[in-house]
Amino acid sequence: MNLSPPNPANPEIILWISDEIIHDQSLLQFLVKAGYRIQCAVSAPEATKFLETEDGVGLLIIATTACLNAEVDSFRRLADDYLPIIVVSEVIDDALMDGYQDANVDSYVVRPVNFRLLQTKIKSAFRMRQLYQHECDQHSQLMCYRQNVEIERELAAKIYNAVLQSNLLQTEAVKSVMSPLALFNGDLLLVEKTPDNQLYLLLGDFTGHGLSASVGATPVADVFYGMTRKGFSLPDIVQEINLKLYNMLPTNMFLAATAVGLYPDSKTLSMITCGLPEHFIVSDLDGKHTTVKSKNIPLGILDRMELEIKNFSVDNHHHVFLMTDGVLEAKNSRGEAFGYERALSAIKQNPGDGLAVLHACLNEHSRGSSQQDDISLVELVCDVDQISWQTSPAAQTEHQPVALHWKSVMEFDIDALRIVNPVPVLVNALMEIQGLKQYRQAIFLIVSELFANALDHGVLKLDSAVKSTPEGFMRFYQLKQDRLSSWAQGKVRLSAIHKPTPEGGQLTIKVTDSGDGFDWKMPYRMLEGNEGFCGRGVKLVESLCSSLTYHGKGNRVTAVFDWKSCG
Repeated sequence: MNLSPPNPANPEIILWISDEIIHDQSLLQFLVKAGYRIQCAVSAPEATKFLETEDGVGLLIIATTACLNAEVDSFRRLADDYLPIIVVSEVIDDALMDGYQDANVDSYVVRPVNFRLLQTKIKSAFRMRQLYQHECDQHSQLMCYRQNVEIERELAAKIYNAVLQSNLLQTEAVKSVMSPLALFNGDLLLVEKTPDNQLYLLLGDFTGHGLSASVGATPVADVFYGMTRKGFSLPDIVQEINLKLYNMLPTNMFLAATAVGLYPDSKTLSMITCGLPEHFIVSDLDGKHTTVKSKNIPLGILDRMELEIKNFSVDNHHHVFLMTDGVLEAKNSRGEAFGYERALSAIKQNPGDGLAVLHACLNEHSRGSSQQDDISLVELVCDVDQISWQTSPAAQTEHQPVALHWKSVMEFDIDALRIVNPVPVLVNALMEIQGLKQYRQAIFLIVSELFANALDHGVLKLDSAVKSTPEGFMRFYQLKQDRLSSWAQGKVRLSAIHKPTPEGGQLTIKVTDSGDGFDWKMPYRMLEGNEGFCGRGVKLVESLCSSLTYHGKGNRVTAVFDWKSCG
């Protein structure tokens, strides 16, 4: 039997189960007048059939003691949503109440039924159903949101790792242990070599951790890898990263970082420290160590920085240990931080295997405590004789574009020379114009050596003899910076002329400086068998070029580089 209200407008449906429906007519009419649609069933099987074929039942009222417990469970399983249940009973006793509780009945009323009380319980049951539906909708939305977030996080992590890991230079000289606190690492490690086989490394720690801390990693990696491969100096790279982060990051975010440059030819090491904890340079020969503290503010805070650079003489026995603050701040079960002393003590136990010992001591210290921050440990092995990352400047097999006729000239006065390194600019222009990418390293070595000689010895009048020792190398570059900042005049002119040849092409590089020149015949005699720290660059250029010719008083030089087409 179906009883509908006089003005149906999506009325709530109540399924009424009673084996004596005739006695409940007054109750049913009251509910119909209250705006509900009533569907009556005289038995549990009839009610089951209705629930199997009809949707939208919002409330079940059982007015018979013949169906409880198992029947109630089956009714709920058949409903398309949560189904509240009210029992109308003749009497209530403890046993009956226990049965209602076992059957998860929501409420009950006792005959004779108080209409007002029944209507209140019905309204309460429908509100409970609405709350349940609302909770289900929210849960469904939340699950959908979580799935979308996981997909986006996995995609972002794949891009993040592709940018950082696929470009990371794999070399035995760099060992690392990185343990992120979350899916995304707020620490980053970048390693790359310059065209003249200098090794650059950057270890950084963004504010915070997780996704928000890693948003700057991709642009930092782009700047670092791109500028290193083009041959820019370490300070120029750090300045560019700083400016990039300053323009990109919110004011409450920054990058604590240390940039390291290892220069095998001079057996020296440069460090630009910007907010990371202490680093250590340890010798595995005698265990002596140098502690390197931060000298600059973190990157991304100011638009321009006056960088303080630390230089060190190193040999094959030196190991550089870098770490982020997650290492020193790692706590044990008593709340004690790992700290500076424990880190240094662990490294000095066995400097030759210092990273493994340090990592083991850190794990032992923090055992039983949860990780609180990203943790990064890096070891740079200063094996300046082996140079495991070095590649030959010889040409690689690669398709070569058609050789063209062209000429490029650049001239820099002293003001420009103070702030611009024209070598990467010129070399990259050559790559763009002629596409000589497989010869990049050789061309870079030629241009950088000729320009350095013109600037250092021609314009700034520096004596190469100062570089006779590793300490002299650092003294030489300090003098260079002093004179470059104080010199009143001087200029260097560079020109590149290219023409096709039957085999490929010929690149002629001319460098002229405003200096007094030098006796260019004497260095040629002295270079034979030279094992010192100066003068070897000219012999390297000679080995790469078809010809190398000095002119006049020695302040003009012409280098000819012939290349063969691989196409």
